[in-house]
Amino acid sequence: MVDERPGGFEGMSADADFKELEIVAYIGEFKIVGIAHFGVGHRASSRRSSDYIRAFSDSHLTLSNVRIYSKGSQQLLDTAPFIILNMDKVDFLYARDDESAPATS
Repeated sequence: MVDERPGGFEGMSADADFKELEIVAYIGEFKIVGIAHFGVGHRASSRRSSDYIRAFSDSHLTLSNVRIYSKGSQQLLDTAPFIILNMDKVDFLYARDDESAPATS
């Protein structure tokens, strides 16, 4: 019997359902802004950004395209391709809804 499925990554589905949300986290004197990817369930169209955060139960959250600001002055201190937030250290966290996310060009 011959396996007719393509090997390697070509056989994987590109239909992975993820929701990208811009996350803003405050840790101590820092404001951290980045993109988080959340798995999308069957109710994806009716879910708000806060629903994704409430359903997230891991102790770490990975953010991509990160910008780190000083909380007091809003001065950009650093950027990073990604960081991993320790959720136990986060003082305050929210996700911007699609309508409130800033337009990117």
